[in-house]
Amino acid sequence: MKFSDEAVDVKNNKLLGIFANVICVVFTLLVSVVNGDAACIFLSIIIGTGLSKKIDAINHIIAAILFIILLAIIGFPEFSWLCLIICIFANLIDELGNDKYDEKIENNSNVNETLLDKFFKYRCALKVTVLILSLLGLVNVLFTNTIISGIMFFQPLTVILFYIFDFSYEMAGKSFEGIYNTFQSILG
Repeated sequence: MKFSDEAVDVKNNKLLGIFANVICVVFTLLVSVVNGDAACIFLSIIIGTGLSKKIDAINHIIAAILFIILLAIIGFPEFSWLCLIICIFANLIDELGNDKYDEKIENNSNVNETLLDKFFKYRCALKVTVLILSLLGLVNVLFTNTIISGIMFFQPLTVILFYIFDFSYEMAGKSFEGIYNTFQSILG
């Protein structure tokens, strides 16, 4: 996803952006059909990002439509609708908060970052939400007779897998130039 963003935003290479997003859709589908938590998170990202009007480039539009159509054809795995709604709101908060942070930085470059600024800069709402939903899932596994018994939350391992995904996303952005230049030199 991040490679596609950078290909379009930095290099104005729409064809590479679309190609990278199609590959991303394939791998995202593979994960989503076997893991309902992954499907829930990826759907929430698409819906939350769409609601914040951030699906604004052809590569993102194609990827979002392709992912939803193919997931519907293959079949949605079982996931928690409650978790989906919560994650959509968390993603929406991340996107809108990040926009406000970017606006604040553009208007005043000498700003001292507050903790809230850093929270939105690094889009932490979804990260915290996935952590909480995974901890609630752990509570359900460990304690069967609680007030939240019977409510479907994320599996405890989901938070770790999500953080690995998020770290990979950030690393793709940081290593984009090197990867892009390598492909350019190979392709001529």
